Amino acid sequence: MGRSRTMTLALALMVPAALPAHAQTAAQTTVLVRTATGRGTYHYAEVYHERGKLVLPDIGYIDFDEPSSYRELFIGGGGVVFSRARTTVVAEAFLDKAFGSRSGGALYLLPWVMVLYRAAPRFAGEVVYFPYIPLSDAGRGQHVLERAKLEYDFPRLKIGAGYGAYKFGADAVHHKPFATATFKAGRTGAFELWMQRLPGNRLTVQIRYANVFR
Repeated sequence: MGRSRTMTLALALMVPAALPAHAQTAAQTTVLVRTATGRGTYHYAEVYHERGKLVLPDIGYIDFDEPSSYRELFIGGGGVVFSRARTTVVAEAFLDKAFGSRSGGALYLLPWVMVLYRAAPRFAGEVVYFPYIPLSDAGRGQHVLERAKLEYDFPRLKIGAGYGAYKFGADAVHHKPFATATFKAGRTGAFELWMQRLPGNRLTVQIRYANVFR
């Protein structure tokens, strides 16, 4: 177990170290906070630091339904691995530790990828995917398509729609389509409202907040 933890942490740190140096050095820190109501309730917080094309460190927390039963803490880093006029790809690697009575103390490696595509000045898409790779006997392999979203950007508002999916072990894939509205509040940050359909035709409402500090 000790060797697995060391190897995983090395992987998380190797991603930014392998990227080329860039003249750009502007730094900023982003804070993300998310929550959801009803079935599918969760609480999420993340802070990550960017300098040029590097993202390091990236630290976050999430819990589900009953926080005392299952929660995760993750840490890692990465950066921009591909950038063209219309397309950007960001890759990170995380060491993820589960806590709580239902967690079994599982340890995971999370390779995380985000693809951004801008089809027109105000029309853009993004895809975020990551698997849970078990590093302990308590872990179960999982696949998370957090979002595949298309969005139109108005001066003070963004409207979008997309699809998410989740697969746990050998279970069937859970399909989770959604619609979003993002309100841009300048220096106060951005507030995003998600309406998402969960398996069993259940509806959940998510509130997502993001702010960037330069």
